[in-house]
Amino acid sequence: MDEVNTNEVFQTDLTVKIDALNRKAWDIHISQPKLGLELSNQALALSEQANYRSGIAYAIRNKGVSNRYLSNLEEALSLSLKAIDLFKELDDESGLAQALVSTGAIYYYMGEYDRGLDHFLQGLRHAETANNMEAITYAYNGAGYIYSLLGNNSKGLDFLHKALDLCKEVQNYNIESSTLESLAVVYMNDNQLDNASKTYQACVELCERHGEKRNLGYALYGLGEIMIKQKRFEKAKEYFEKSLEIHSSISYKIGVARALLQLGKLYQDEQNSFESKKYLTRSLEVAEIIKAKAVMFKAHEAFSDLYRSTKDFDLFVYHFEQFHKFKSEVFREEQETKQKYINLQHEVDKLKQDSEISQLRNVVMKEKNEELEKKTAELEKSYNNISVLSKIGQDITSTLELETILITVYTNVNELMDATVFGIGIYNPNEHIIEYRMSIEKGKRYQPYQRSMEDKNQFPVWCIENKKEVFINDIHKEYSKYLPDKDLTILSSAAMEDGSLPESPNSLIYLPLMVKDEVIGLLSVQSYQKNAYTSYHLDILNTLASYTAAALYNAQSFETLQQTLEELQVTQKQLIQQEKMASLGELTAGIAHEIKNPLNFVNNFSELNIELIDEMKEALQENHESEATDLANHIKENNAKIAAHGKRADSIVRGMLQHSRAGNGQKEPTDLNSFVDEYLRLAYHGTKAKDKSFNATIHSEFDPQIGSINIVAQDIGRVILNLLTNAFYAVAEKKINFSNNYNPTIELITKKISNQVMIQVKDNGMGIAQDLIDKIFQPFFTTKPTGQGTGLGLSLSYDIIKAHEGTFSVKSQPGEGTEFSIILPI
Repeated sequence: MDEVNTNEVFQTDLTVKIDALNRKAWDIHISQPKLGLELSNQALALSEQANYRSGIAYAIRNKGVSNRYLSNLEEALSLSLKAIDLFKELDDESGLAQALVSTGAIYYYMGEYDRGLDHFLQGLRHAETANNMEAITYAYNGAGYIYSLLGNNSKGLDFLHKALDLCKEVQNYNIESSTLESLAVVYMNDNQLDNASKTYQACVELCERHGEKRNLGYALYGLGEIMIKQKRFEKAKEYFEKSLEIHSSISYKIGVARALLQLGKLYQDEQNSFESKKYLTRSLEVAEIIKAKAVMFKAHEAFSDLYRSTKDFDLFVYHFEQFHKFKSEVFREEQETKQKYINLQHEVDKLKQDSEISQLRNVVMKEKNEELEKKTAELEKSYNNISVLSKIGQDITSTLELETILITVYTNVNELMDATVFGIGIYNPNEHIIEYRMSIEKGKRYQPYQRSMEDKNQFPVWCIENKKEVFINDIHKEYSKYLPDKDLTILSSAAMEDGSLPESPNSLIYLPLMVKDEVIGLLSVQSYQKNAYTSYHLDILNTLASYTAAALYNAQSFETLQQTLEELQVTQKQLIQQEKMASLGELTAGIAHEIKNPLNFVNNFSELNIELIDEMKEALQENHESEATDLANHIKENNAKIAAHGKRADSIVRGMLQHSRAGNGQKEPTDLNSFVDEYLRLAYHGTKAKDKSFNATIHSEFDPQIGSINIVAQDIGRVILNLLTNAFYAVAEKKINFSNNYNPTIELITKKISNQVMIQVKDNGMGIAQDLIDKIFQPFFTTKPTGQGTGLGLSLSYDIIKAHEGTFSVKSQPGEGTEFSIILPI
């Protein structure tokens, strides 16, 4: 008996210790989430040892909330859902309420607003049953915030004011600061900027007073958003940087991701692509870690705008596709449809509570019970259809293929209603027509056809022009509501693919496909039966029309983008060829000057030899053999000089041909010093050919240890010629502005460094501004005035050096000069 009592005492002491650990973990899970996690793990281990199921449930719940504040959202969600199941088994209403509310917050941060709202409302119901005031306050706060995000500001404000009133009762500054922050967001969304600013400031003061950093970071972030709306961008940047600093200090990743995103967008507006790319990259990395889809699609959207502005079209296309992929997953129309279900569910729950509380057995209660049963049936039907519509929406918006979209819509509509005749028309405002690329009747496709917008006596034309649906259940009685002079024969004027003519419908619906208040097409279902459709079918089609419009708009945008990209690629190829021809022109100008000297020598010595031969003939006739021998030796010497200069001219011509022809791209041993020296003289004389007054001091310093290296001579020649031509241009431009005290100077250096060689081209020209250095190798970017450069020379040169497995770098000091360095492997 004593042993049993001892075990009972030990077990009691252990459960007391576990409960204390769990209470402590809950109290600090916001301010010290890492410590909260450690305490929860201790409580869980002891609870499993003692088989204390309540302790296990609370420890797992606490681990979930601590992970949420550490931004480990997937882990937090898994733990919170497990805690919900455990609390249900224990029939613990209070613990269940807290777990549901915490799970609602996790879903919100992951961008799944419908699930978040559902869990907040369930948590509210269980919290009221358990009279858990803290959980009630959290539930009102979370649900109110999501209601405002879904566009229901009045309901959002009502819930949040209830939460704020309850904060005074529970005396919890964490909940109060969170509610103030939520309330400020709603004010801002409602464009009440003064109220929003005051509420944020109140939140900042409360958080600073109690050292609450998470909501302090959110309040500063919100003030930054207000500054953007007021176009005070520098002040906005300050607030976002403070928010980033605070959330980083507590490893609050969702706050970090959002602040980084806003800073990236601000730098993008300033056209500072380097800083913008840096912040957006970090934001996307953090958002991907915590699966924050709402931040991810906004980051991809910002990236697509950035790369479109910098004309990096491959990256633009990638981020454009990712933007639409993630946006479709949090598509607003889906959330609004699901909100209708949540609202209905909440009303039914409320009605059920009223029924249980009143316990009236009169006629009024009977009517309420009947109403409850009716609404419950509607709820089940609505929920089932919403699940189906959600899946359809994901299928439709997950592709950019027009044909796939059309077939997917038809297949699913046909399962939800009588769609004996189905069609989607795409509106072409430029040609004033409606194009029916896919219409189907009884499973057979129509041949593609068009409707002219000029013919006003048509239902589809009326639908598009009025931006309203056509809803008819008896064509002969109701058509005059839309078309007083309707000719019913036009309904069956299009032919099927097999050549047969379709039948005439009795019921039909036409719905406009709208994007941003613009009609891009229409969707139509028709039935041979009268009274085939109800408002229920119209609601379903309206939801599908929203998905379809978004998908078609995305597909059309992508198709246009692809066409634009193909045109740009053709233009790029043309510009690259022009750049190569410009390089050939520079070379030709230098060659013309270089080849002139050996040709002059050849001509002069040839003429001199003619004279010497005549003199030698005279000497031979007069038997002056010694004189004739001397003349013959002179002729021989002159011929040697002619041969030498001829070979020089031949070498120059061969160099020109090598540069101008396409080549096989094979690396060949090349004497680097002679090679770059050749191009130095060609570039100099090419510049002189364009500007006779041009002069510059040229210093060359070639390392004799280099010898021959394997390169594609034609390609490297283009690079050297481009760098030298740019250097001569830079010093010439500076000479114009500083003609008296300026000596244009170019340096060409080769140097062997271990198993590499370095080629440097330096000039003392105007230099390049620091903010342009990062763009210098981008295609089409040029520092030259319009018409004087394509912006492809350095881009092509960069690609050539990379193909040689080398590096290409630039250093510049504005006003003092520029230095380009190439390092090639030997």
